Amino acid sequence: MGSHIDADPTQAVDGLVRAIRDLTSDPNYKLVADVFSEFLYVKEQNNKLSSSHQVVLEEYRKFRNELEAQKGELVKEKQDLELLVQEKIQEIVQLSAARTRLEGDLEDTQRTLDEEMAKAAEAAETALREYAELKATKEAEYADMKATKEAEFADMKATKEAEFESMKTAKETEFAEMKAAKEAEFETMKTTKETEFAEMKASKEAEYAEMKAAKEAEYAEMKATKEAEYADLAAAKAAVEEEKRLGEEAAAAAAAKAAGEIAELTEAKTGLEQVKAENEAEIANLKDNVAELETAKAGLEQVKADNEAEIASLQERIATLEAEKKRLEEELEAARQEIASLNDTVAQKNNEIESLQESLRAAEEQIASLQQTVEEKNTEIEDLHGKLKSECERADKAEAHGRDLQTRLDDTEQNLHVTAGKLADLEQYRIVLHTDNDDTYVTVLDKIWTAIVTLVEGIFRPDIDESILNDPSCWSNLRNSPYLKHATQLQIPLPQSNSPAAKGMRISAVLAVLSRAMHKHLFRPVYLLDDDDENLVKFLRALEDEDPTREAHMRATLMSMMPERQMQQGARRVKVVVREVSWLVQHLLTALQFEAFCTGLEAACKLACEQWMRIQLAQMKIEPYFGPPYDDFDWQVLELPEFAEAAEGGRDAPHSTGDPDDAVVDDRLETVEATEAPSEGAGGAADAANSSYHDTSEHNRMEEMIEGDVDPDEILLVVWPSMCCIENGDAVSITQGLVISKEQARPALEEQRSRSRLIPRPGSRRARTLSMPGQSRGSSPRGKPMHFLASAQAASEITGDGSPEDS
Repeated sequence: MGSHIDADPTQAVDGLVRAIRDLTSDPNYKLVADVFSEFLYVKEQNNKLSSSHQVVLEEYRKFRNELEAQKGELVKEKQDLELLVQEKIQEIVQLSAARTRLEGDLEDTQRTLDEEMAKAAEAAETALREYAELKATKEAEYADMKATKEAEFADMKATKEAEFESMKTAKETEFAEMKAAKEAEFETMKTTKETEFAEMKASKEAEYAEMKAAKEAEYAEMKATKEAEYADLAAAKAAVEEEKRLGEEAAAAAAAKAAGEIAELTEAKTGLEQVKAENEAEIANLKDNVAELETAKAGLEQVKADNEAEIASLQERIATLEAEKKRLEEELEAARQEIASLNDTVAQKNNEIESLQESLRAAEEQIASLQQTVEEKNTEIEDLHGKLKSECERADKAEAHGRDLQTRLDDTEQNLHVTAGKLADLEQYRIVLHTDNDDTYVTVLDKIWTAIVTLVEGIFRPDIDESILNDPSCWSNLRNSPYLKHATQLQIPLPQSNSPAAKGMRISAVLAVLSRAMHKHLFRPVYLLDDDDENLVKFLRALEDEDPTREAHMRATLMSMMPERQMQQGARRVKVVVREVSWLVQHLLTALQFEAFCTGLEAACKLACEQWMRIQLAQMKIEPYFGPPYDDFDWQVLELPEFAEAAEGGRDAPHSTGDPDDAVVDDRLETVEATEAPSEGAGGAADAANSSYHDTSEHNRMEEMIEGDVDPDEILLVVWPSMCCIENGDAVSITQGLVISKEQARPALEEQRSRSRLIPRPGSRRARTLSMPGQSRGSSPRGKPMHFLASAQAASEITGDGSPEDS
């Protein structure tokens, strides 16, 4: 410690400096420094990338939110449009049906009206004949009346001529007096107006001359005064300018002498400028006076113009008086011409009177001849009066009958109107069912099946991960599904492998589950009720058996009720199918596969729901049929490539291993006639019989399956139902159902059996769980009434072999 305290500080500093120099020159230090620098650079770049990543992520989130919002809007618009289209379709269908019924009623009414019009035409012909007879009578009466009127006209003509002569004389006297009075009045007015005009003209000219002389003298005097003032101002201005010039010269000369003189000159200059300003103000006042004189001059000119205008108005008044005089002369001339025309008219009327007198003489001669004819016709008229009386009675009867018919027609039209209103009220409570042909609905059903099978094959055809294959819990949901338990009494073999047989059975099992779930929730007559609508379905079946027409009316009425609720129920049922089926297969798929399956399944179920809504509007009632019994219905094996590959691989392998349990299972798959399993000692004989049966019939059976035909006894599982329509109480297939045969399931069963040998089993034989009880092949729903089909469906619900309603 003492040596350290006594050490020289300079040496310590030098040692520290040498140490730092050695450290900086060390290669390891440089390496560490470079690494640290690179670390800092990488850290800085990482911070920049993190910030940019956050910005990009935030933009992505905003873009995703916008897309989701747009998607929601588009989905909502699509749903609104679908609802609107559905409503419009129902309205169009209802209007078409109403139009058809009204056209039929109109045709009936038109036929009735035609018959009534024919009867009315006959009555019109009768009335025409009566009119002709009445016309002849009226013509005779007219002749008599004509003679009477001609005599009256002659008397009236003489009276009017006398009145015309007296009126003519009075009008001529009155016209002469009026003419004399107007001429005297015109002369007096003319003399008065000429005197007034001359006096007014003389006074106005005198006033104008005096005013003009006074204004000219005043203007001359003012002009002389202003010119003198202008001269004085010009002289004063010249004097001021001269004084200014002299003052400036004196100021310039005295500028060198003293500053005081400069100030005096400046003050003098200021005074001169004030004088100048005063002079300029006075000049401005003089200019204003000149402007006032100009204004006064303009006023005099305006007075002159007013006087001239008054003179012009007087001249116009004189012209007006002259025009009035001319008009009176023209009226006088027109009156003269009117008198001349009246004289001409009198002469013309005299000529007409003479011609009428000649015509009257000719008419008298003709009247004499007509009187003789009238006497002859009177005799005929007397004869016709009797006939006319009888015809009048007939016409009265026809008119009464026509009124009765019109009353009946009005009543019929009123009843038709009331009936049409009632029908319109009733029609709005139902829709008109479509009557398309079977091909239309076959195309719809094929579209649904294509969407379903494409989805299932695409998802379940790839290999499943080994961890899923080896985990039995992943398969429990599908194997224990109520839909598969109700599909058949045998347990469907589902090997936990990626072999072709296992893939084929997985695809078939998922299709069977999905078809039954869709039957339970989607393939229903209406969507008004919730899932528990089996009672309504049974009621419609029973009603169709009793009265098919009323059943169709019932369905049409139900379809028209609450269309929005039916659309909502349809969407909800789609979600139920997706939820049930996805829950059964969720553990068999990876996360991505499960998401893709759910998305595709929802789209396929929406398509199925939309297409089935078209089938609900059909006149024919279409229902799925899963069986059993399978007789007299169209079935086809599901031809998957996996089944063909499994069958090719199975031909090279022996059909039996000699195990008694295997023989029992093979025998149960080949025939359903056995009622109990053979004993342990009979295993070898059963194996031999089974082997020989395969050798003789396998080839024929495979050919039949390739062609699509299948024996009902060979059906193991219905994958897709046979769609049937009800005709006269009988169910008739319109599409083939798709099934899995026992032969197709055999490779999967053998694979599952071979795997089960590797697992310790309890004492009971596993083959017993795959047994199939014997069934009668004599019963068939074809040709039987609807209540048989209903009972078969009810039995299938109880035993769980044909319909998933009880799930």
